[in-house]
Formats: sequence, C-alpha cells, structure tokens
Amino acid sequence: MNKASLNATITKIRAMHGRMLTDEDYRILSSKRSLAEVAQYLKEHPGFKELFADIDVNTVHRGYIEELLRKHDFEIFTQLRDFQHLGGKHFYNCVSERNDTEQLLSLITSIDRGEKQEFINAVPVYALTQSDLDFHKLTECRTIDELADELEHTEYAPLCAGIRRNTSGKTDILALETDFNTFYTKRLMASIKKELSKSDAALLTESVKAGVNIRNFINAYRMKAYFNASPEEIRRKMIPLSGGAADRRIEKLWECDSEEDMLRLMSKLPGVKQAAADSRGFIETAVTRVKLKYARKLMRTQSMPAVYYAFLQLCEIQTSNIIHIIEGIRYGLEPDRIEALITY
Repeated sequence: MNKASLNATITKIRAMHGRMLTDEDYRILSSKRSLAEVAQYLKEHPGFKELFADIDVNTVHRGYIEELLRKHDFEIFTQLRDFQHLGGKHFYNCVSERNDTEQLLSLITSIDRGEKQEFINAVPVYALTQSDLDFHKLTECRTIDELADELEHTEYAPLCAGIRRNTSGKTDILALETDFNTFYTKRLMASIKKELSKSDAALLTESVKAGVNIRNFINAYRMKAYFNASPEEIRRKMIPLSGGAADRRIEKLWECDSEEDMLRLMSKLPGVKQAAADSRGFIETAVTRVKLKYARKLMRTQSMPAVYYAFLQLCEIQTSNIIHIIEGIRYGLEPDRIEALITY
C-alpha cells in the first residue's frame, strides 16, 4: 500500500475517533438515572446519532442496545478492513478471528450443557457472515467429539485434542479459554511479524503483549480472590508469552499467596503500578486503563496498522463502558460507583 493510501486510512480512522465519547460524556452518562436517559443522550451524540436514529428511548431494552453496539463495532471493523482492501492479510482480520474463537467456546459450552438451542438463538449472525467456519454445520454437531471431528479440517485442528479432553458436564471453560486465547495470540503475533514492517511490528508487539498481561492478571486475580487457586493452578491457566525480563516480573504475580499480595507486587511493576494505585476497589477496571493507555499511544503514531489496531480496541472499550453504565443504573448504583466501573 502506498503512502497516500496509508494516510487516507489513518485520516478516516482519526475522523471516526473524533466522534467517540469523551471523558466528559462518560461523567454525564454516569449521572443518568434511567436507560431512557442514556439512550436519549446517545441519540443526540454525533458518534451515535445515526445508529440510534430509529430507537424509541422509552421502550428500548438494554439487551437490544448491547447487541446494537456490538454489531456497530463489528461493522466498523469490516468497513475499515475493506476500505483499502486489507482483508488479504491475516492481521487485518484479527477481529473476525477473535469472534470465531469466542463463538466456538460458546458453542462448546452450550453443547456440553445441553443448551445448544440457546447458542443458536443468541449467535450474532452479522459476525458469522465474515467467518471462514461453517457454523451452520458446526451447530448440527450433537457432542463435543463430533464438533472436534469437524474442526479437524480447519485451522483450529491444533485445538481439537484439548476440546476432546472435556467430558459431559465437566468442561473446564477457563482451560479451554486459555487454549483458544493462546492459539489466537500466537496467530496474531505471527501475522504481525510476517506481514508488517519491523517498525510497525515493534509497536504492535508491545501492545499485544500488554493486552495478554492484562488478561492474565485479571484471570489470575479472579482465581486467587474467588477460589484461592495455587500458583501452579494459576500458571496453567495463563496465556504464555515469549519471555524477557518484563514477562518474568509479571509471572511473579502468580506466586503470590493472596490477591492483596498481587496488588502490592503490581504496584511496583513498570507500566501497571498506576493501575494498582488507582483501583478504587475495581482492579479490573484499573488494569484495563493500562490497555487504554497503550491504545491511545498507538493512536498518536503514523503507523497505519498500529492506528487500525488501537482504534478497534478503543471501540471495544467504549462499548464495554456504555454497557457498564447501563448495568450500574439497572442496579441503582450511585454515579461515583458507576464511574469507578468504566475505563476512561
């Protein structure tokens, strides 16, 4: 792609970025007291005006808004990917492939629980149209073994042994998530190394590894806080990285005896110590701010792949924030408690 095309893509992304919710918007939305008020505010916001144009704010259901926002994010991804015909490179299909892994995990658990029809009813059709997998055929599988047999003929064949280890009613979903996320991360990192320039790859690798560390920490914190998991149990459920001094410092978190010890060690680690200090009781939100920091850093570069990847992450965080606000209002939380749940 020539320089003019690269600049055109960056310009398009930054124009879309300029219509996203600001910190002030989040503070205002956190003070709303009903779903109708949130929907009305979004309906009048430049970034959501068209999306919410046909919504009746007095009757809309929160589930419909969540579905609408997620569909909108996916359409942004396909629009940007197809803008300069980028789909020929694996890296630019990252959102579609991540969606495939999420839907496969959901299908596996629904088959295991005998609730396949619920998966069929809830699966986002708009996303499956972009998938290389035949989900219609996969949903005809009656057992996990049958599903694994079908996947043996796809790029997901390396995961089939792990899928088959699960027996009826005993699916270890966290172990499967680790397998799937490790598979996805390795493919993403390989595509970055193979398809992008060295300078672009260096930027993206740092951000992807930061995202993996964030996911690992959140999972480890949950395992320690809610199940008092041992260091070895935690280590088995972490997405492995390629090594290095920074990664080894992060790995020491798994050896902590308690979640409090995790926070104390985290407060000493470069890049994430501010999150530990600013947790306000919601460490997951604080750690996600690290992801937000990396995305904003990439948005300021002149690397088109970095800007593309960062913007998709920002869209994901924005949608998650809106959903947290709606849920906070649903449960009657005070504005300051809602603000503590969102990342901005």
